[in-house]
Amino acid sequence: MHTMMTSMLGIGIIGLAAWLGCSRSLSPEEAGKVQVDEVRVAQLEKAIKDNKGKVILIDCWATWCVPCVKKFPKLVERHQKYAAQGLVCMSVSMDKLGAAEQYSKEKVLKFLQEKRATFPNFILIQPDKEEEALVKLIGDCFLIPHLALFDRQGRRIWTSADGPELTDEQLDKKIEQLLAEKP
Repeated sequence: MHTMMTSMLGIGIIGLAAWLGCSRSLSPEEAGKVQVDEVRVAQLEKAIKDNKGKVILIDCWATWCVPCVKKFPKLVERHQKYAAQGLVCMSVSMDKLGAAEQYSKEKVLKFLQEKRATFPNFILIQPDKEEEALVKLIGDCFLIPHLALFDRQGRRIWTSADGPELTDEQLDKKIEQLLAEKP
């Protein structure tokens, strides 16, 4: 009986430790690595040009978009997996497309911190007023979630809106192919 209770106590402690580990909040240092900037399309275009020579994956999303929130962790995973090889992940919040009174930069930042999004994060200030320039730059991102992939020369080579639709594995393979190309 004593051995069984000791085993159960040990399992309980391990479970509690795992639960605490998964739900821990960010340290101040980690939180400081997660930032978000409110930008216009021209500033987003500059961020893409500034990363020429790298492969870029842009995720357009919003805190009020359930599929976006569900898929966002994949962007963080890709960043962790491929950043050292030359992938730059960028997130572009489309929160301002929702009800204006519900928009909160702090809400977007909190979400990004919770997801540990330590890559460039942007909030488009006027996506509806800059629609033409935005679509020209990253494709029809008004149906979110939306992904756009750029090669090392800064050319947009695929978007989730233009297709073909890719599974996570197919997108990873496409990223790996682009990373294998010389800058």
